[in-house]
Parts: sequence; C-alpha cells; structure tokens
Amino acid sequence: MNESLVKYLAGLLDADGSLSFMFANKDELGNYSLSLLIYLCASEGIDKNGFVKDLPNLTGMGHASVIQPKDTVICGKQTRQGHKINVWQVSKRADLEMLLPRLIKHMVIKARHWQWLLDVWREKRGTQITAELKEALVAASKESRRTNAGPVKPKNHPTWGWLAGYLDGDGSYQCYCKSDSRQLTRWTISVSAVAHINDRCVLDFLCQAFGGSIYKDNRSPALHWRRMLGYQNRSFAERFLPHLAKHARFKRDKIDAILHHHRQRLSIPGPERHYCEIQGCDKPVKGHGLCNMHYTRKRRAAVSDSLGA
Repeated sequence: MNESLVKYLAGLLDADGSLSFMFANKDELGNYSLSLLIYLCASEGIDKNGFVKDLPNLTGMGHASVIQPKDTVICGKQTRQGHKINVWQVSKRADLEMLLPRLIKHMVIKARHWQWLLDVWREKRGTQITAELKEALVAASKESRRTNAGPVKPKNHPTWGWLAGYLDGDGSYQCYCKSDSRQLTRWTISVSAVAHINDRCVLDFLCQAFGGSIYKDNRSPALHWRRMLGYQNRSFAERFLPHLAKHARFKRDKIDAILHHHRQRLSIPGPERHYCEIQGCDKPVKGHGLCNMHYTRKRRAAVSDSLGA
C-alpha cells in the first residue's frame, strides 16, 4: 500500500472513521478479551465507485460488507429509503500493528486518541478484562476522544492526500448561482469543512494554511471553515483544486465542475472593444468615437466656441 493511499485514508478516517475497543469471548467468570476495530462506512450515494468496498483489495487488509437500506412505512406504504452502505472493518492483530502507526502519523484530529487506544490495547491484550475494568476502559475511551484532539506531532501544512480524504468526508464544494433583487446573477463558489467544537484544531489548521474564515452554526455544536473560490480567487482555486483532484475519491466530480466553470468563463469572448478614432491614440472609446481625453477636449472646445459666439 503506497503512502499516498495511507494519507488519503488518514484524512477520510479523521472525518468518518472510528477506532474502538471490542470486548469478546466472555468466560465463566465474566471476564473478556480485548481487541481493536477500525470501522469505516460510506453510502453508495457518495461512494459511487465502491472505493470503501474495494479497500480489502487496495490495502490487503480487513474485510468489506454491504448494509442494505431498511424498509420503512410512510403514509401506510412500504418504502425503501436511502442507498446501500459500504463498510470496511479491520480487526486482525497483524493488520492493526502494520496500519495504525502509518495512519496516526498523518492524522490531524484523532491521532492522539488513536495512539492512546493503541497503547492501551498493546498493554492489555492477552489479559483477562473484568467487567469493572471494561466499564473503566469504555469511560476512559470516551473521555480521551473528547479531550485528546490533535496530531501526535505539530504539523506545518496539510498533505494533499490527507486534505482530499478529510474533505471527501467532512467537506463540501459549492458552485451555484442565484439572482438578487436587481435580477443580477451572482455565483457562489467555495470549499468548506465542518467539525465538532472540540475538534476546532483541524479548522484552525486549514485556516492557517489556506486562509478563509471560521464561523459557528447556531443550530448545532459545530464549527465551519469556508474558503471562497470565486472569480476574485480564481488564481488560488486553479492552484488549490488540481492537487485535491489527484487524490479525491468521492467528490472529484464537484472539484472538476468548479475548475471547468473557471476555465469556461475565461474562454468566453467578451464584447468587442472600440478605440479612439484619433490617429495614433489607442485608448478605449468614451463617447462619440473618442477616448476620455479627446472627448473632454472636444466638449471644452464646443463650450468655448458657443461662448465666443
């Protein structure tokens, strides 16, 4: 598995993945054995190419499954809602020991928490876990996830693979137009990401690297980062988006749509320009076939002539 895929998975797992303790094989004394489970899922409505379902082949680790959408009753009619969900899980000890250190190295949000889980698992595996210890580990795990946000080591700039994975999970690309009260069409083009207020570190990281702004959603305990990619930011967009397009798996079509919009706009010819009719003057026309300077002179001359008459 190449490092580019590891970076992308680190970003996607930072957004939508989980690592958790698993307690199994309860014996006669009520003791458990401890294991770890990496879990990642994505709806086929987003994962149109079956990337998550194909991860066992791409990584050589774990197994994949498909969760069928549930049937629900709406207005007395049996209705099937939603898309199938592709799931990838890794629980084998050798796979975890090989994969987790590589992922944690690139993660920005869950790195410290996952490192803590990995350390506890290495310490406790092979021993019997009592019911009391199980409850303590579950509580400690929840507390670690709440307070242990951030990378293991400080990072100066996000890698493009991680960023593409994170935005595929918790990001969005907007490119739409609407008319204002004066019937003028205005385009809104931007990239944004959302994070829980406890995970603000990732939004600060993005804001420091690429600019933009962070604002709070009053309807939920979430923060948003947004970077405009409109006409005034076209040069940034044309540098920024191609890097993401190389790695993106879920939202590549939206990235391509924004790039196509910018390039198409530049290829549309503008209105024909006319220039001053005075020989040797190449300035654009102001009025009556003259540039601003010659038009002003002509007006002043006409005023002087009328006063003299």
